[in-house]
Amino acid sequence: MTRPAAKRFRVRRAAVRLAAGLALVLLAIELLARWNVRSEQAGRNYLGDRLFTEVVGNYGEPVILIAGLQGSTRYWKPGFDQLAKDHRVIYVDLLGFGRSPWPDLAYTLDDQLSYLRRTLVALGATRNVTFVAHSFGTIIAAHYAERYPDDVKRLFLLGAPVYDGEAEARERISEMSPLAAAFSLRPVLAREACLLMGATRPLLKRLMPSLQPDLPPEVASDAVLHTWPAFRGAMRNVILAKPLAAPLAVVGWKVIFIHGTKDSVTPLPRIRALAGRVGGRVEVVASDHRHYAVAARPLLMKLITG
Repeated sequence: MTRPAAKRFRVRRAAVRLAAGLALVLLAIELLARWNVRSEQAGRNYLGDRLFTEVVGNYGEPVILIAGLQGSTRYWKPGFDQLAKDHRVIYVDLLGFGRSPWPDLAYTLDDQLSYLRRTLVALGATRNVTFVAHSFGTIIAAHYAERYPDDVKRLFLLGAPVYDGEAEARERISEMSPLAAAFSLRPVLAREACLLMGATRPLLKRLMPSLQPDLPPEVASDAVLHTWPAFRGAMRNVILAKPLAAPLAVVGWKVIFIHGTKDSVTPLPRIRALAGRVGGRVEVVASDHRHYAVAARPLLMKLITG
């Protein structure tokens, strides 16, 4: 074998070994992720077909708090517990996120609404309901109000993502940051990232507070409590497919948008324009997209109890 041929052979052999090693690593990650997910699913079986909730207070009209994508009940707590003086406060984890069930579903809008409806019916929270929802949660709350308009009294929508359709949604997400676009809009990369997260979730839960020091430690830790199907379904079947304006055309007069001056997801003028079209109202706070639970709390307390 000539020297150039021998060199090519060594390069090919190294490439094959590298590819085989990478394939084994990816297989190990996927198997470990699946094992971890099955373990988490089993731990949520006690909920059946209802969502995980935390209820504070026994009297008064219900206030339902729903966090955004990758959020959990701990996004809001404990700051809103004081509402329980006059209301029944119900913190909810959406389907596939936080401590709610992680079923093997497509995670469509109907899936989310069906689980939410069963949960609120079981809790007796179906009259004069006030929703406080953030980001992804605003889409769920608005569509719930459209489906059950007689049940919903008010909607407080924090950091609402307003897009005319999928093309604009993809453009806006891409403008937020290259990282957001990579993990939200590129399925292959997003899937592998979610699998890696699933495989290393016990470790990541401890590391996330140091990786996201601007968030409360418990909120950062809960950001890894979801599965790839849940994340994919939220993006593909809800955020990109169900513009917020559609349900608000029906129930917009019940809406108070609370929007941050530093929110990069939707420009404030866009929120004002939608509010004008649907008969809603806008309140402005000094917040970016992630910190409404703190920045908007005094205003929400005043609006809900006033």
